[in-house]
Amino acid sequence: MKTNDLILKTLASIASIVIFLLSLYLYFAGHFNPGGGFVGGLLCTMALGLAMFTYGIEKVEKLIPINYIYITAIGLILSIGTAISGVLVGKNFFKHHFTHAHLPLIGEVEMHTAAIFDLGVYFVVVGVLMSIILAFGKDGK
Repeated sequence: MKTNDLILKTLASIASIVIFLLSLYLYFAGHFNPGGGFVGGLLCTMALGLAMFTYGIEKVEKLIPINYIYITAIGLILSIGTAISGVLVGKNFFKHHFTHAHLPLIGEVEMHTAAIFDLGVYFVVVGVLMSIILAFGKDGK
């Protein structure tokens, strides 16, 4: 039986891209505004899950061949490394550092270790939730 799911596939493609871009915005805005790595990771997982629901797990895995266990491990390394970095430079555990840098075409920016920690959280959330989704999604096969 052939189904006519043109509207679903078209809207899901657009919605997945918008949700993923929103997740990146929330990650980058999370240091000074509501958001951050956790919420951004949840939205990224929603975008990937919507694509998998619409097109099937196999097609999305062929398009994006990622082992989400490695993503989780990278996130843990980033988060734990950031927490320990304060101790390594003689300060308190979880003491964040920041500096100002001048980037070409962008200008003056503040660089924080908190952003690296949030990136680690983002990766852990995406990695763990996608591993769970794939485990349940592939369970019947």
